[in-house]
Amino acid sequence: METKTNRRKWLPAAAAMVAGLVVFTGAAVAATPTATTGPATAVGSTTATVTGSVSPGGQATTWSVEYGTSTSYGSTTTAKSAGSGSSTVSVSAALAGLRAGTTYHYRVVASNGAGTSHGTDAVFTTTVPPDVTTGVASSITASTATLNGTVDPNSRDTTFYFEYGTSTSYGTKTVTKNAGSATTAQSESIGISGLHTGTTYHFRIVATSDAGTSVGKDSSFTSSAAPTVVTGDASAVTPTTATLRGAVTPNGLSTTRWFEYGTSTNYGSKTPAVSAGSGTTASAVSASVKSLKAATTYHFRLVAQNSSGRSFGADRSFSTVGPPFVQTQPAQSVGPDFGVVAGALDTRGRSTTWWFDYGTSSAYGKSTSSRSAGSKTGAQTVSATLTGLAPATTYHYRLVAKSDAGTTHGADATFTTAGVTLTVVARQVVFGGRITLSGVVPTRRAGEQVIVFAQPYGGGSFQARSTVLTGADGTWAYIAKPRVTTAYMASWRGGMSAQVSIGVHPSIALHQTAARRFVVKVAGGRSFAGRLIQVQRRTNGRWATIRRVRLGIRSGAEFRLSLPKGRSTVRIAFSVNQAGAGFLGGTSRAISVRR
Repeated sequence: METKTNRRKWLPAAAAMVAGLVVFTGAAVAATPTATTGPATAVGSTTATVTGSVSPGGQATTWSVEYGTSTSYGSTTTAKSAGSGSSTVSVSAALAGLRAGTTYHYRVVASNGAGTSHGTDAVFTTTVPPDVTTGVASSITASTATLNGTVDPNSRDTTFYFEYGTSTSYGTKTVTKNAGSATTAQSESIGISGLHTGTTYHFRIVATSDAGTSVGKDSSFTSSAAPTVVTGDASAVTPTTATLRGAVTPNGLSTTRWFEYGTSTNYGSKTPAVSAGSGTTASAVSASVKSLKAATTYHFRLVAQNSSGRSFGADRSFSTVGPPFVQTQPAQSVGPDFGVVAGALDTRGRSTTWWFDYGTSSAYGKSTSSRSAGSKTGAQTVSATLTGLAPATTYHYRLVAKSDAGTTHGADATFTTAGVTLTVVARQVVFGGRITLSGVVPTRRAGEQVIVFAQPYGGGSFQARSTVLTGADGTWAYIAKPRVTTAYMASWRGGMSAQVSIGVHPSIALHQTAARRFVVKVAGGRSFAGRLIQVQRRTNGRWATIRRVRLGIRSGAEFRLSLPKGRSTVRIAFSVNQAGAGFLGGTSRAISVRR
């Protein structure tokens, strides 16, 4: 058993042992730092960022990166503090001034009071900017050229453009284009425009990738001095000829010029090529063209050529003079044997004659005498009187005008000469009834003969029914008694009036006998035996069919009706289908009966 005395002896000794352990443990923490080399990031053609980690080992520790083109390194970054902790810390260093396309070795180095630690060796290779070569300009004209060169992207995504100008200061650059990411040289070109004629231009190619920018050597070319041409306007335009105008600057070289022309921008025809000289200033030129079509639009342009190239002027157009403009207008006045016709025309500046074609159809057949309209431009009204016409007749006419540009026909128009009129008060009559036909002759004189013609339904052609004389004011009248639907016309001096038709209803009689039976009789100059009639009663303001009865041999029938008590109104209806050809349908008078 442990005694208090022994315990007192043991406690100091134990305390001394613990103190000794604490001292020992502190000495074990203060160790040499650990350095770990990490990967390289953001590698460019002359720069790179390398990474790693350092564990200080509990003492104040510094770190740096050794790097170079071999494991001998040779370069070291500025030492930096990694602290004095016991945990691992990440470190990175930016390397600059490197050579493009070069492999570099590197490692992380850490040092403290306990010693120095070296990370493992690692490598990276710097990238290579594009390789470029300025080529030779091609397709050179007075104002355009194509700039050429080669680009080797060296496996990096690369863009390029050309710088150009009238000196090695350049001053202008093309659009930027993609050169891809190939590993071999690629031919590239960009067209430029807006150049000055006969001017020397410098240019070079420039390419850029994430590895850097490369600039090609200077090259130059001189824009050619092809002729300068300006298409002018057309003058002295007639229906078949015109004079084409323009200007040519030969730019110091012997030059020929001509005009291209045609009905579209494909042209198709050209004037003979003639010399435009070899001067350096613009000269006016012209050429006449003929055998053109009247009222046609032509395109044309001036073309010139010398040893430096061919130049085309802008497209221009003109229209040859067309034939006269004409417009047939309504007739001004019309009588029984004459008509005054009118129209309007424009000569369009050419000597013009005009006349009217006329006749009883659109084939015409007759013409008025030709008259001059002069050559003054602008609309003018013309008219002519047509005589010897038949009354009550429709005539066709049109205005016609002619010049050296051609002949123009106006639209067809018509008028009808005055003739006898025919009117009726009503267009329907009940069989056995009469109707008055009347009218007037245009002379308004008494004693004029009017012939009345009739054409009963199914009767074939019109037949003369009666000749009547006009009264003091030229009026006439005739009482007709049609048996079936009949068409009528009146004739005066060979002209016919408009046609009118009179429809005929069958006559239907209805009455009630003393024996309260109903008797119906249908009359129309023919037998309606076997046809059905409808017996109708008026109910709530409408006629309703309450019975159908078949007519007997004498077109009549007798029958009884079962009607409600009180007063009823009844009638007979005979439909047009039952009445048959030549008749309208009909109804009897309504009668009131009481039951």
